[in-house]
Amino acid sequence: MQYEILMDKKENPRKCTILPQKARQDFKIRYFQRQAPIPAFSAALLLHIDGECLSKLGKEKLDSVALIDCNWRKVEGALARVARPLPRLARIPDGFVTAYPRRNKEGNDPEAGLATIEALFIAAAFLGNWDESLLDKYHFQNSFLEINREIFKRFGLKK
Repeated sequence: MQYEILMDKKENPRKCTILPQKARQDFKIRYFQRQAPIPAFSAALLLHIDGECLSKLGKEKLDSVALIDCNWRKVEGALARVARPLPRLARIPDGFVTAYPRRNKEGNDPEAGLATIEALFIAAAFLGNWDESLLDKYHFQNSFLEINREIFKRFGLKK
């Protein structure tokens, strides 16, 4: 499985759940800046809230997944600048819960939301690649797996 991450150049490295993975051979991290055109993704699947539910993909053999790692308010602007064609869009089924402590001074974060590494882990699991090494450097690994244990079981995913 290959992971392609398009990351906001302004992402706070101390809060980022992806940067600890940058040395992995299966990770390709690219940065974007405001207003600059963005080269196309090479991944087969792009995680996006408006995509087809991962649970409906069945046994399709997809070997790569991409996502945009930035503040949720910047996603659509970044996506609009990505060269076409876009990969197939897919979303994570409802019900998964983040273990990442969310703090927002304005209180305007969406109700649901996952840390980037959590979303990648879930997508990989739906694509047949249960790989806990994705979470090895994630401080909230055990909590994330525990609070989502039942939903992983419901979808027939390992754990």
